[in-house]
Amino acid sequence: MTTSPALSPPVRIPGPEATAALTWLGPLRQGLDPTGQIDWSRLEHLAKALDAAVMAHPVGADVPTGPERSTRLRAIRRNLASLGYADTTDQHPIFGMFAQFVCGYQNIDLRDAIGLGHGRLIARHAAPATRERWLPRLLAGDLAGIAITEPHGGSRPAETRVHAVRAPDGTWLVSGRKTWISRLVEAAVFVVFFRHPDGQLAAAPIDATAPGLRRTVIPPTGLAGWTWGILDLDAVPVGPEDVLVGDGMLLLRDHFAHYRPLVTATAVGGAAAVFDAVAITLTHRRDSGDLPRLRDSAVITLGRTHAQLVTGLLGACIASRLANAGHHDAEQWSAATKAHGVDVAHGAVAELALLLGAAGFRADSPIAKTHRDLNGLLYADGIHDSLYRAAGKHHITACGAPVPEPRTA
Repeated sequence: MTTSPALSPPVRIPGPEATAALTWLGPLRQGLDPTGQIDWSRLEHLAKALDAAVMAHPVGADVPTGPERSTRLRAIRRNLASLGYADTTDQHPIFGMFAQFVCGYQNIDLRDAIGLGHGRLIARHAAPATRERWLPRLLAGDLAGIAITEPHGGSRPAETRVHAVRAPDGTWLVSGRKTWISRLVEAAVFVVFFRHPDGQLAAAPIDATAPGLRRTVIPPTGLAGWTWGILDLDAVPVGPEDVLVGDGMLLLRDHFAHYRPLVTATAVGGAAAVFDAVAITLTHRRDSGDLPRLRDSAVITLGRTHAQLVTGLLGACIASRLANAGHHDAEQWSAATKAHGVDVAHGAVAELALLLGAAGFRADSPIAKTHRDLNGLLYADGIHDSLYRAAGKHHITACGAPVPEPRTA
């Protein structure tokens, strides 16, 4: 009787993962930080702390999605929050970009491991009492979700139908449906965009335990570290004093000008880890004699994808600088570089996986997981066609030419 040979284990991204990410950032140091404004020692400390946290709470591709996975992710966030990484506002803006790259290199599910995330809206635009209620919790590791998208047509906030009416006691009662909401179960607070009783777009933080909230979880194909689905609001009470200060559309545009570059850095970090895994695997197979030689096409793919990933990260860093400077082109750069950077990361991983053969398509492979997550980021935080269209429209209108409305199928 013969037995089948044991299957080789799945390709693993080499560790320690987060600290390995720093080798990508070293060459960028002189160009992006010539005067030494970035706290590189803190970045190195974050990488080591992240490695230790993930070792204590593994979230690799072999850990199933669901409550156990999100519990571990929250534990990692709280661990890093205890070390002060939930607040990066006192750091150079590029520090946050590099920190998100490091998190994405470890695992794209760790895109919420540090920083305030969507809680930045509360920190910057809420009244003092509202900030005092939520910021301590966010800085301790709680998550903030954001609710913008609605069933009638994607992320078109100008057409928001969720609305508030005035109650006899002076509160507002918010009702309607939000769709494709991430952190659906895990968020402690949602920043919800809705129609003010007087008609304009407004936003307010709503406690995730508020009466009138109902969740419908829908399993996603990627970005499955957090739950995702539908958030229904049925006369959810909101105090007018909790409404964020400022025009809702302007708040939204400013927020995503800052947020999208961080998403891009996370995506590029995930693809960079795949690049390293593939390069190390090919080198090992060549040196062990499994491969007589590396084909020129494989070496060309490595050279091209490395350059693409670096330039994707550089573009996001420039967009982040523009946003922090309040530049008038910040929103356009943020949209275009997010679409481009995630496209580059997604395409690079698809191309790199082919160099591994069938091993790159195992369900328990972190490379296959990263590909699924990057596919999700083609939709999350702005569908790419919409982002590219916004950038293209800016260039055309700058020349004074009219832009026709897009035709629908």
